[in-house]
Amino acid sequence: MFKKPVESRTQQRLSGADRKKLKRTVKERFPYASDADIDVLIPPKAEITVSKFPNRIHVYGLEGSFPMFFDVDGRGTEIFPTVFALWKVPDLLPAFILKGGEVSRFIIGGADLMFPGIYIPAEGLPSFLAGKPWAVKVPGNPAPIAVGTTTMSSTEAVKAGLRGKALRITHYYRDSLWGSVEGHYVPNAGFLEDVVFEDPSLFASQTSDSCETDDSIDQQNGINNEEVGEASDVADAHSDLDPASQTHTDLQNDIAEQVAADVGDLKVTENASTDELNVEDQHTLSSEDLDALLDKCLLQALHTTVTDKDLPIPGSTLWSSHVLPCRPSGITLDIKKSSHKKLSKWLQSKSSAGLVCFLVLQNFSC
Repeated sequence: MFKKPVESRTQQRLSGADRKKLKRTVKERFPYASDADIDVLIPPKAEITVSKFPNRIHVYGLEGSFPMFFDVDGRGTEIFPTVFALWKVPDLLPAFILKGGEVSRFIIGGADLMFPGIYIPAEGLPSFLAGKPWAVKVPGNPAPIAVGTTTMSSTEAVKAGLRGKALRITHYYRDSLWGSVEGHYVPNAGFLEDVVFEDPSLFASQTSDSCETDDSIDQQNGINNEEVGEASDVADAHSDLDPASQTHTDLQNDIAEQVAADVGDLKVTENASTDELNVEDQHTLSSEDLDALLDKCLLQALHTTVTDKDLPIPGSTLWSSHVLPCRPSGITLDIKKSSHKKLSKWLQSKSSAGLVCFLVLQNFSC
């Protein structure tokens, strides 16, 4: 709907009556919203503007600020929140969670959301009706990346074997509506140019807890024989997995020793405090040092957090839920600054090394 830029035909301020009508419509359309949520999106004293486009779309926004809602046919019956509104009130709409951040590339590229791209929890698919507005989120990031309309009910989806289109996307991060705002605002550091991952700030407090074992490894400048033996046991436990899985760990003793040796050569100043680690410090790491740090975090994740129940696991989930939490506190891992440049290439290299088994599902769509 906003894939291509379109100039608005007119823009004007809403009258008091139209403002009240918009507020009533928003309350009816989004029952999850509280009165406080509505006041955040439509502040009582702020001027509200409406921009009318040739394709009948009406966009409602705060004067001099963000667009908050859009009406797809100009009749007031199909109003959706923009991503800016969802970033202010993340739970305004129920949301589908993607299987991993990598799936967001398809959505940002303009594709509709397909059922194979949705994470289905153990309790099953959430209940929903056809023709209802839903948002799309990435695991580990509370800020939605898109909004759309359900194409069928949850009952129909189950009967269809969870195949086909789940959500007809009407607006998404990086489309022309998002791009119309000066400054190209994003809600957190997980929003990159062509993909969205977890919000790094949410994992900052978890890093030290999840990687306490890593501290002792750093002190020894390597991994002791007992730990390598345990890693070998993990490999034995995982060796019976279906080889058709997307990604599964296959730790082997000799590979673990080699990676541990490589990690031991990583040059990081041990007396630098966490508070001194900032973005500028990250840029001083060479691609070789970053590669070694990636290997270190992967090995730690495989050794401490990945279990048999997690397998098979999408590469993006391995990255966001296991590898990233094992990075040193205050450091952001950027795969683009490594020698591999892409997550898929990095996983392929680890697969070639025998550390994991990585397979690409050619027929996967989202």
